[in-house]
Amino acid sequence: MDSVRVASNPSHPFRRDSNSAFRRGEWKITHLRVAAKRVARKSDGNTIVIRFMASSGKCILAAIAALVVLALAAPLSAHPMVENALDVVIERGRIVIDARISPEQILAAEWNGQTPQRESQWPELIRMHARYLRKHLRVKVNGALVEAAVAALVEPVSAPSGSSLVVYRLEYSVASLPTKVEVQQDLLYEFGWTATCILRVRQSTQSTFETGMLPPNKPATFECDWPAESSSNGSRPLDLPVQTSVSVGSTIRAYTLHGIMHILTGYDHLLFVSALVLAATGIWDLIKVVSAFTLAHTLTLTLSVFNIVTLSERIVEPMIAASIVFVAVQNVFWPERSRGCTRLGVAFAFGLFHGLGFAGGLRDAMAGMPGIALWAALLAFSLGVELGHQVVVIPLYGALHAAKHANAEIPRMALAARVRQVCSVGICLAGIYFLTQAVR
Repeated sequence: MDSVRVASNPSHPFRRDSNSAFRRGEWKITHLRVAAKRVARKSDGNTIVIRFMASSGKCILAAIAALVVLALAAPLSAHPMVENALDVVIERGRIVIDARISPEQILAAEWNGQTPQRESQWPELIRMHARYLRKHLRVKVNGALVEAAVAALVEPVSAPSGSSLVVYRLEYSVASLPTKVEVQQDLLYEFGWTATCILRVRQSTQSTFETGMLPPNKPATFECDWPAESSSNGSRPLDLPVQTSVSVGSTIRAYTLHGIMHILTGYDHLLFVSALVLAATGIWDLIKVVSAFTLAHTLTLTLSVFNIVTLSERIVEPMIAASIVFVAVQNVFWPERSRGCTRLGVAFAFGLFHGLGFAGGLRDAMAGMPGIALWAALLAFSLGVELGHQVVVIPLYGALHAAKHANAEIPRMALAARVRQVCSVGICLAGIYFLTQAVR
């Protein structure tokens, strides 16, 4: 406190004790309630003024300024996860991998996660990343590690458009006939990111790819069954179209887990859902707002995967970050609008952009999957997303419900309101940080 002035008046809340308490330097405080940042109370012409050293508004502005500076100096991704695709063809004398790589991965590995200021910088970054792929895409043939002899672009790329993937071709020469091939990747692991690859594998003598998911540091094994003849007759050239065989059961399991991990590593989506939950007044209110968000993001996710609706990530990412800020600010300053039809409309509208964010590189990585497998993967991924949401929704709503029924000195509803406001301010600040990152 800067100052407290108390005028001498026996009837004042701060009064001298008639039994010489004042002489001993003691004060008897009967009551004092602080209801605002600055309180002025008058009693018989005497005034008590309590000034705080800094107002909460100034603190929030200082925090926002610090976050903007931090965002410019130390970028942190709102969603440190990428989806790539690997097509592996096993020949008698070599292994060929066509790797379709997310531009986000190239930026994370070669440019500290930042976007180049000039498109002319892209070619060099892409060429540099070929060396990175040779190191972090590992192939074992018959139990022995084989190094990539060639890692080059399939075709020149100046700057990726939208979320299109950059295609590399890696070749691994082998001295003996491959009978067992293992493929493993730890892409972006050292940067704290999660890179998941949709894997398709076939022998050169087969016309059908087997497909699956290749998570980090978990090898995928393929057993080869070569025909009796030693010649390469029956091989299909790399550029001929082939079919893809998919196990629906394994696809559902893999994409459900992928959806869960997609949410648990998607800080922007988790912050938005948390802001929605904070304003829910009851279980029915919670069900309605989460359902509106689910319906919206499932709709645009589906339309995007089937290439019906697409939108540049330069629009999607800032809108997702802005949605966090908007909902959190609404929770703090207009709580009466943070529920009912207004909140349902907000959840649905912003949910459309979150669905496009979910699609991201997934759309390009899933290209080539047959129809039934694509639908199975899409439904399983959506299920995983919702399961991931519940990891946040249920504990957070339970904590708020407990706060409303807590036996404490602070009134129950007031305690819940304070929790909502404090958490919403924190979410808002995080949203401002990610918004600063998205518009750079």
